[in-house]
Parts: sequence; structure tokens; C-alpha cells
Amino acid sequence: MLPDHSTLSEAEEHGAWARPVPSRLGDAVAALALLASGLFFVCQGALLPFGRVGLPGPGFFPFALGIALALLALALLYRIWRSSEGTEEAIFFGHRDVVLTLAALAALALAFERVGAYLALGTFTAFLLLLVARSALWRVLAGAILGMVAVWLFFELALGVRLPPGDLWRLLEPGSVLPADQPSDAQSDEPSRKP
Repeated sequence: MLPDHSTLSEAEEHGAWARPVPSRLGDAVAALALLASGLFFVCQGALLPFGRVGLPGPGFFPFALGIALALLALALLYRIWRSSEGTEEAIFFGHRDVVLTLAALAALALAFERVGAYLALGTFTAFLLLLVARSALWRVLAGAILGMVAVWLFFELALGVRLPPGDLWRLLEPGSVLPADQPSDAQSDEPSRKP
């Protein structure tokens, strides 16, 4: 009987960057990361106004979701602590696609307001399609452009919410450059002298 070459080896399936760890340790690390995220949302949500029952403020949903996430993480940690399974089954941390996606999400968070929402989201989409999905270049471009059109239709037209244009694009807005015939702020602060 010939060996089946269609099945991937464990290293090829999980990626070259993935490292095996015991399943209980991996579950505990993931639960602790969720707990830290939940507590971060709780702390940041507490700094914002809560609003009232009929009209929640900007801090209400991050605070409530942070509490829910922290409680679920604590339930996972309790389940891991109570489980008496002695299995040495391994799970893999550091899969290439997961690492690339997390790095892209961090870059998106940093660039969202600086370069503008549409440019940041389009670049993020193109990055994922090119390096994670390994799509053809024409599909990457089409996906990024059509995705940004869908984002614009949803936020600008349907919801009436204007996404951050970014510092780069503010220079292109009308009135951002002071015309030569108008006095600057420094000149207008001087007391006017009447003859």
C-alpha cells in the first residue's frame, strides 16, 4: 500500500512558527489573556460616562462587555483547575496566520485615526487577503476596494457616521490652507490701530 501524500504533516498543518504546548497550559494562557482583556475593558469603560438606562453613555457597553468577558474567563480558569484529566494532548501556539493577524490588528489600531479609517481598513483587508488567505493580486485589490465601498455605504449612508479621515487627508480638505489674502491668527491677535 502506498503512503498517502495528500495529508499534511503536523508541522505543515499548524505552520512553521507554531509550538506545541500541553493543552491545560494552553487553555490557561488563553483564559488569562481573555481575563486581562476583560479587565482592561472594565477599567477603560469606567473612565467614560455611563449615561442612563434609556440612553447609555460611551462607557456602558465596554464596561458591560468587559465584565462578561472577565466572568467567562474566570469560568474557564475554574474549569481548567477542576479538570483532573491527565492527558498530555498538545495544542499549538504561534500559528503563522494567527501571529500575522494579531500584528495587523495592532497596526490597524495604531493607524486608524492617523492615516484615516478607509486607508487603514483597506490596507488591513489587503494584508489579510494577500498574506493569510494567499489570494491573487487582482482579488486582493478588488476585495479591499469593494470592502471599503461597503464600509462607506454602511457607516456614511446608512448610519450617518463619519469615520476619522486621518491627519494626512485633512490637508486636502477645503479651508485647511489659509489663503494669502486673509490675516493669520497671529496677526489678528494684535490690537487694531485706528488713525
